[in-house]
Amino acid sequence: MSDLDWVLSESFWSMRFYDMPNFFICLLLVFTACRLMKVPRFAEITLIGHCVLPFFLNGVLFPFSYMPDAFKYWHAFNAIRGGELGLFEALSAGNVEQAAAFFALMPFPLAVTPLSLGFLNTFLYLALFFWLYKKGIFTKISMCFYLFYPSFALYTGMGLRDTFILVFMVVAVQWAREGRWLILWFPLGLLFMIKFQNFFVLAPLLLVYTWFGIRYTGISLVKGLLTLSAGLAAFLGAAPIALPLVNRFRAAMFVEDGGERGQVVLINGPSEFLSEGFTSGLYFLMKPFPWEAESALQLVQSVENFVVAVFLILIIRVAWRRTPRKLVFWLLFLIFALSIYGLVVFNYGTAARYRYPFIVIFVLFVCSDCHVRSLFRPLIPVRCRSVDGCQVRHPPGAIRSFKEG
Repeated sequence: MSDLDWVLSESFWSMRFYDMPNFFICLLLVFTACRLMKVPRFAEITLIGHCVLPFFLNGVLFPFSYMPDAFKYWHAFNAIRGGELGLFEALSAGNVEQAAAFFALMPFPLAVTPLSLGFLNTFLYLALFFWLYKKGIFTKISMCFYLFYPSFALYTGMGLRDTFILVFMVVAVQWAREGRWLILWFPLGLLFMIKFQNFFVLAPLLLVYTWFGIRYTGISLVKGLLTLSAGLAAFLGAAPIALPLVNRFRAAMFVEDGGERGQVVLINGPSEFLSEGFTSGLYFLMKPFPWEAESALQLVQSVENFVVAVFLILIIRVAWRRTPRKLVFWLLFLIFALSIYGLVVFNYGTAARYRYPFIVIFVLFVCSDCHVRSLFRPLIPVRCRSVDGCQVRHPPGAIRSFKEG
């Protein structure tokens, strides 16, 4: 047995007892920040529930073997904290060591058990909530989505690197919205280190967002379609170079998800890429469909996907009636991200992990940019007011802040 394996032979309650310090650190953050920021009571109670969630996800609802990557991060974390692996050495190594280095930099004393990193991710989830709340990003709709989105709660309660990926992406987007060009590259650089695919999805879009002043004026539907067409034309021009890369990642993900390399269906040409791209994005958002579910978990994922899709449609409907020019950019963001991943991801569980950061970002910033505070209240345009340089028609009281409204 290695120095870490002894804990796996401990009893159910003993393993959870070792993580009580980590649990109380998360709980202290909730109590302190909620009092200082005057967070609504329902949000505070829900955040406390998130603090408890790792106890029930790891080794209860899901066996420790369900997410084997968590073991790799856990071992690397303890190697760094034990002095067997240097911090800077880990940061310059592979993705596992880099993620473990980020975990090791967090203000937690130890990670005795495999579920410990779930509390570190919960701490990140909580810190991001309070940062967004302080920034005034939340509306009632986006706050409820942040607190109750099941996939978000699941993956931020387990010992995976996905929470870091989401945090780096959200911070980069928010700093782009604030026009903070220089420090914007810091979270993007960290994102490149830990998940370069998301960097290449997000960075070009943020460059367009900041360079063309979309944060002030938005983008018209015509210009949005022209931008999408220009992007497709650029890809077609680079198809001899780009298609082999897409096929390589497509084959690698297929094998990683348990398939055989000879069975993967490769994309044979630019026209096939276009047809696959248009359909794969929608399928990536919705899969698995109910008839594709092979387990109870996949059936739950299917139901969740349907509910989230309806929720997104309602948000888009309201945002289109308020500030369509802002909405167009975020639709391009979502279509681009889902289509790219839809081309290369086959496994249903992997799809759920990879899509939730993009859905969270879309909901957060569409609701903030387009002032989506209700999904069903009639929108009666009665007066015009200037918001971020756009002339927007609002019903009475629509400009009030979240705290006021």
